Amino acid sequence: MAITYTGLLEADFSKLENAGETWISLGGGLESSAGELEDLKRSDGSKLGADNWFGDTPDWGRERLRDIVLAIDDRAAAARRVGIAITDAAAAFKSCQSDLSDVIAEIDRERAHLTDTGSVIPDTSRGTDNVTYAETIASRIRTILETAEETDETLKAAVGMFAETMTADERRNLAAQAEGPAAELQELIDAGSSPEKVNDWWESLDEQERLALLEANPELIGPVDGIPTDFRDTANRELLDRELGRFDPVLDSEIADLQARLDEMEASGDRYSGISDLGVPYTSDEYSALAAQLGALQEERDRRDALTGLQDAITGQADTGQEHFLLGYDSAGDGKAIVSVGNPDTADNTAVYVPGTTSDLGNFPGSIDRAETMASDARFYDPNRETAVVAWLDYDAPDDVVPDAGDHSYAKDAGPVLSQFSYALEATHHGSDSAHTTIVGHSYGTTVVGHTASEYGVEADKIIAVASPGLDTVSAGDLGVGAENVYVTTAEGDDIRYTTDTFSDIKNTATAGGALGEFAPADAQGDGSYAWHGPTNPLHDDYGANVFASNATDAAGNSTNDGGDIHGGYWAEGNIARENIAYIISDQTDRVTSAEEYVQ
Repeated sequence: MAITYTGLLEADFSKLENAGETWISLGGGLESSAGELEDLKRSDGSKLGADNWFGDTPDWGRERLRDIVLAIDDRAAAARRVGIAITDAAAAFKSCQSDLSDVIAEIDRERAHLTDTGSVIPDTSRGTDNVTYAETIASRIRTILETAEETDETLKAAVGMFAETMTADERRNLAAQAEGPAAELQELIDAGSSPEKVNDWWESLDEQERLALLEANPELIGPVDGIPTDFRDTANRELLDRELGRFDPVLDSEIADLQARLDEMEASGDRYSGISDLGVPYTSDEYSALAAQLGALQEERDRRDALTGLQDAITGQADTGQEHFLLGYDSAGDGKAIVSVGNPDTADNTAVYVPGTTSDLGNFPGSIDRAETMASDARFYDPNRETAVVAWLDYDAPDDVVPDAGDHSYAKDAGPVLSQFSYALEATHHGSDSAHTTIVGHSYGTTVVGHTASEYGVEADKIIAVASPGLDTVSAGDLGVGAENVYVTTAEGDDIRYTTDTFSDIKNTATAGGALGEFAPADAQGDGSYAWHGPTNPLHDDYGANVFASNATDAAGNSTNDGGDIHGGYWAEGNIARENIAYIISDQTDRVTSAEEYVQ
């Protein structure tokens, strides 16, 4: 049914607004329930966790519980999107209603008459130009009614898509509208367009075209910087579901059968087909083929498990009550992922956390946990503003400390990607003011941040380097955000200090003619302040950063002298580093405790 002049003018949209709020509230309640159910099966002493309930039946039960949690979380996301669609539509309808009222108020009654049905009749007795005037007014009214009808159609499509009330034909018709926009987006991607240009293009689309793209081409939307967070999240979750659905359901039993066959061949002596003249046994072709097949299946299982872990980590709300947003993922190689705790498009403060050496898709949930910790701390110390924290692993991190962590190529490869992502956050932010943005690096992640900031630039207000082996710069001023906005910390006893203190001595010796000389430039400070990745130790006075306090604790918050444990303990309960990081990312730097003034 077409929207009429009288219908729009007299409509009360409060019920529609209430319906939107109800759907959003329903989504939040479902997400909370999903989180509570998920907690039941965690292996950290929970009631249904592996620590308290083990065996085949409990494993089956936890798997079924996981299916329930995922289903609830899917419904929660759908309810939230329906609620947002209804709320946006109500606002659009009210805007149309207001515009219509403005037109009515502007009409010169001596030049034209407005009927109860919205027709505009010119008073030709007062001049022929009144006909043109009446046509102009009528055209404005038609445009407003057409906008209201487009809003109604968009709302119908959104509710049908997310609440899954669309018929197959309706879905096909919606997807057909994506052909043109998909080609345009592919051109932007192929051209390497900036996030700002992508976002400008996105804003030029109507909502029907955006929904059509989401329906037909989620693979185009999901990984592209400049597309709003809500749409990237929905697209990437769909892609993740699809990829997990492609794994063979009997993969685990196939692996078990192959392993049993290889064990049997080992026990029976059939592994070998003969012995060389030197007494070295030959592995049989059959055994080698089975072993290769087993290795391939194990790699496939590891990839599946990593993706499953990612899906579990973004199911339900964060401990802060915020939603998780999947901004991208890639299962190839070690894997990559970007997850935000809270929506950076609407947050007052945004932090981007870049993890370091040994980070991969398999352990990425730990990075999400740190993001949640920082979001929770910021909320505690700044309860009146929302802080979103993004766990960003969109680069190939070094696999091991030795020798990979000394290789600068990982940071070089990450630079353009992190730089573009930082600008994308600004491009998609639609709050009343620009978000206050901080980029936080840990360990090798600080080298990534430093190289990115100095070589490519970042759209950020502040930079934090935790336990840094070097920021690839001579001074904090080289990072492009102002030395006064660079904050660093490394606790006493952290093993990373070996790379910035003792390692500098090795480099000084090398430049004097030692075996490492050709690989190691001279110590720029001449006093042992050289860093592993860069000419200056970030803690050194001449670097010019703000050095804030941190404690030497392990991940559980216990004081320790173990340098490796200290390196991973900055986000532990009770570590003053957490409080300081919260103050920095919430732009309360006057409350930061410096290392110099801190007394434990």
